[in-house]
Amino acid sequence: MRWLAAIYPLVFVAWAAPAIGEPLVLTDEERAWIAEHPVVRIAIDPYWKPVEYFENGQYMGLASEYVRQVERLTGLRFEIVHTGGWGTVTEMLKHKEVDVLPATLRGLTTASVADQITFTHNYFIGTTVVITREQGTSIYDLQKLDGKTVSLKGGGAYQDRIQTLYPNVKILPSHKPDQELRAVVSGEADAVVGAGAVLLPYLTRKYQGVLHVAGAIGSLPMELSMGVREDLPVLHSIINKALSSLSAKETDQMVERWFCKTDYGAPSLPVLLIYYSPQITLIVFSLLLISGFALHARSQRRRAVRSEKEKTMFLAVLSHEIRSPMNAILASMELLQQFELPKEPRRLLDVASNSAEHLLRLLDDVLDISKLEAGRLQLDIAPLDIMDLSRTVTDLLNFGAQEKGIALTLIEDGPITRRLILDRLRVGQVLHNLIGNAVKFTLSGGVTVTLRHETIASKEHRAGLYVRIADSGIGMDMTARGRLFKPYSQASASTARKFGGTGLGLLICRQLVELMEGTIEVDSELNRGTTITVYLPCETGTALGPVHDKAQTSPKQKLQLTETSQLNVLLVEDTFANQAVFQAQLDVLGCRHRLAADGLSALRALDEAEYDIVLLDCDLPDITGYDFARRWREQETARGLAPTPILAISASTDFSHTSACFEAGMDGVLKKPIKLDSLRDALQLWSEASLEHVIDDVPVQEMLDLNAVVQELKADFHGLKLAHESGNAEEAARYAHRLVGACEVLKMPPQTAAQARRLEHRFRQGVGDTNAISSLELDEFECSLYDWATTSAARPFIND
Repeated sequence: MRWLAAIYPLVFVAWAAPAIGEPLVLTDEERAWIAEHPVVRIAIDPYWKPVEYFENGQYMGLASEYVRQVERLTGLRFEIVHTGGWGTVTEMLKHKEVDVLPATLRGLTTASVADQITFTHNYFIGTTVVITREQGTSIYDLQKLDGKTVSLKGGGAYQDRIQTLYPNVKILPSHKPDQELRAVVSGEADAVVGAGAVLLPYLTRKYQGVLHVAGAIGSLPMELSMGVREDLPVLHSIINKALSSLSAKETDQMVERWFCKTDYGAPSLPVLLIYYSPQITLIVFSLLLISGFALHARSQRRRAVRSEKEKTMFLAVLSHEIRSPMNAILASMELLQQFELPKEPRRLLDVASNSAEHLLRLLDDVLDISKLEAGRLQLDIAPLDIMDLSRTVTDLLNFGAQEKGIALTLIEDGPITRRLILDRLRVGQVLHNLIGNAVKFTLSGGVTVTLRHETIASKEHRAGLYVRIADSGIGMDMTARGRLFKPYSQASASTARKFGGTGLGLLICRQLVELMEGTIEVDSELNRGTTITVYLPCETGTALGPVHDKAQTSPKQKLQLTETSQLNVLLVEDTFANQAVFQAQLDVLGCRHRLAADGLSALRALDEAEYDIVLLDCDLPDITGYDFARRWREQETARGLAPTPILAISASTDFSHTSACFEAGMDGVLKKPIKLDSLRDALQLWSEASLEHVIDDVPVQEMLDLNAVVQELKADFHGLKLAHESGNAEEAARYAHRLVGACEVLKMPPQTAAQARRLEHRFRQGVGDTNAISSLELDEFECSLYDWATTSAARPFIND
């Protein structure tokens, strides 16, 4: 430490021990005394750093080092006797309760103590210093402090000697060196007088530049020795011989170790600035630089987020504005195609129709890219028949392949006997893009699509779905493959001119596959064809049954139902509008049904009767649909009952909801609004019933009590508004979710359902804070509901 270099020349010199210590030779009397008195009692000063002190219950300091050396050399064991302060030592010596004082100042010890002890050899010699606030004041004689207040260690040698020699000096006693120095800093005292070895480390560490050494008092040398009770001359001789046997090297090591090792507390800020100003300057500069970079990065991120929001809004508006007129254009062209037209107008009409459809596909691609880049595209996984989906895609693309005279073949490499848990829409999108590209770039030969499902991972393959699309098309060289998955990029400019396209399809495929945690690999050679292999990890669902096989091979049938075998359906739904719609749909399908408005009622209903299938809303007023499914599955297991199919009916479409449904034991997920065909397919899939006869002239509108529906919507909106005003975001989110379901099921305008979803999302994000949503937003939503209610009588709710 830097202060140690200053202390050595100014303050102290160690006792001049011989270079090689004298051999320790004890007399018979001394050895006998040690044998008879193996334990020696000592009294110490606990606050006299670095000479002696207590730290964490341990005796520390320079004096403790000499005590241990004497123990090592003589075999004596020193035992600490705790005192009530230095003032009690006199009485303890008188009553023979203390044998040795390890750190006494020869010549400065009070007479009451000095009369009862004999001093050993000095083991440390230092200087008494004077410390003041004023820099430049020199004090070498305490006479200069006459009439001033001096802070020093109370009850000890310095107080006794100064009061005796300089009675006009006012004494301010303290217990600790740090307190003595603080008294001068605060102005309570004019100076500090004490042992330099004790005071200077504190001064250098905490008060550098604030307090200064005014001088050393030569008439008060600091001579440290051990004080042995005067009636123990043999012990005095033993300790003297032990001290004399120490070499100069040993004493130097002890002095240096304890003056460097002692902890004087944290340095003050001025001291840090003096000793570490370059380092502190560098740290401050670095922090300012980092803060500047952080602020710049934050500003850039906010700008990027704002730009992303603006781009998303622009694309949404663009999509809406383009789709509206394009819908009219396509509808008009479809109507025109029903008429007999001359060859040239027919050709022009086909060109216009194909171009319009291409524009819509391009718009879909751009929107998908935007969602993928923003991380807002979520998967909707559910059990699907991958072969059925693949057949649907290849059937659509087979027309184009036949026109080009190439073969499009679908191969099932090993039987796929179970449904796979995947996102039907996104997997279909990937298949359509990749197979469509293969057909487009193949002029002769054919395209082969091979599907394989690995159920067990091996060294060669991971578990999951493998799709291999091989064509005999134009192929690509290494340079073209490097550009393959970049946006708006194709193999070459000539390829783009010849075959068309934007280059977005493969980029979307790659990002969708990565979103599903899969991989996509391309192997291609120029003029030799291309092979693309897609791997998608997935879990397996239920086995494929005969209904599925029939659905694969037969075209879509008109809605039919057997008159003799009705399905018995338990509908668990708490929203009146949803209840009315689902009950009407089940009536159209000829199903018997029972309504349960909450989860506990549904459990009781299952206890009372058997049902072929359960349609379950997941957001119920008492328990969640997930809890209901778990409880009923546990009861089925306990009773040994056959599992009842449970289908979730919910407006939620996110991945977490779908996963929670399957984890709770449900068999499928239907998204609101549920069309009649979708409900019919689900009921057929999970039951033994077959829908064969049409029930004609079903008065769908009459089955809905529109007044009751509107009243229920009003009640839910009123509950939403009250929850918002009271700051209950959780309750507001629940009402918003009910309204989302009603908007979807009742087929309200898309903007109304979007408003409801936005409110639900924001309430769920801001649980505990409803102030983020303004009353104006609620008013706008209320107006949308009112507009729907005033025109809803003519809307078809069921047959869509």
